Amino acid sequence: MREAIRQDVFAVPEANLVPAGCWVLRKTLPTTPDTWLNTLLVTGNGTDASSSNAGDICTIHSPELFDSIEDGDVGLVNGRGSVRVILSRRANHNTVLVTERCDNRCLFCSQPPKDRNDDELLMQAAAAIISFAGNDVIGVSGGEPLLYGDAFLRFLEIVQTHAPETGLHVLSNGRAFADRYFARAVAERLESPVVFGIPLYAALAEVHDTLVGAAGAHADTVRGLINAGNAGIPIELRIIPTQKNLQELVPLLELALRCFSGLQQVSVMNLEPTGWARANWGQLYCDPSLYADQLTSMVRQAEAAGLPIALFNYPLCHLPDTLHPWAVQSISDWKNYYPDTCSGCTMRPECGGFFSSSQGQFHQSPRIIS
Repeated sequence: MREAIRQDVFAVPEANLVPAGCWVLRKTLPTTPDTWLNTLLVTGNGTDASSSNAGDICTIHSPELFDSIEDGDVGLVNGRGSVRVILSRRANHNTVLVTERCDNRCLFCSQPPKDRNDDELLMQAAAAIISFAGNDVIGVSGGEPLLYGDAFLRFLEIVQTHAPETGLHVLSNGRAFADRYFARAVAERLESPVVFGIPLYAALAEVHDTLVGAAGAHADTVRGLINAGNAGIPIELRIIPTQKNLQELVPLLELALRCFSGLQQVSVMNLEPTGWARANWGQLYCDPSLYADQLTSMVRQAEAAGLPIALFNYPLCHLPDTLHPWAVQSISDWKNYYPDTCSGCTMRPECGGFFSSSQGQFHQSPRIIS
């Protein structure tokens, strides 16, 4: 793995003395106790964790971690000497994982699903969001968060009651919204800003179902998108171009413009070389130069319809300059990097760069922008 812009995992031997779980990371003792999560005091001055752990406060010494956090960030202690900063005030994006279960088996899944009970993650995520007390948007990811059903409704209620300034961006395959009553129940609980990012990969059911590894998924997602839109749920439609759906990109956008209400944005996303995408890279990845015409047609259609469209995860040098205005810096800083050859590029400040997982056969080199 290449070195990313921001480090998020830290080896802290003293963390072995700290119970595994989520903690509020403090650089100074809080004047009032943290209520949703216990406090982990991080020092850079040699405080002995073994002698200062008491009550709801534990202490660890790590100058590296101390210099990398802000007071009130949230960390996950794994019980094996490691701390991962999961909510950071220095991050360009923050996301919490609420489950690893999923009813799809996407060929390019970046978080391969696990069939185990991990219900504790949902309320742990709620406590983390509330403790963080931010006023930006936090991503809610899985797995498939909506598999929780009524428990997810309770999650929304708790977070919006106790963290009303925090927006949520929920990544979901949208299949649960095929139940229109559930879609209405979610819509009724949306008070602070909440957007659902839902992927659809083709207008043809067989193409979508092949990519997500689940028969009938296309029908569920299309019905879910319709129900969610009709219920007033804000939606970001997500599309990942691959070798298997290149001819579907323009028809898919036409379908979306005709049939789906509630669309806030269309996001076209370059494939990330991680998870199952690495095993299926040869049959999935397609160089953006091979579908630049389709991207151009999609941008024109969306613009004509007044629907915002954005291109995620694309280095600017991999796109024609006519598409640069729609390319955004979307890669989370803990997995974002720029090769040394980018150091002299005048476009670097505006460029999204590369995934730190892009190595060897998965790396597409920077190109000269004419």
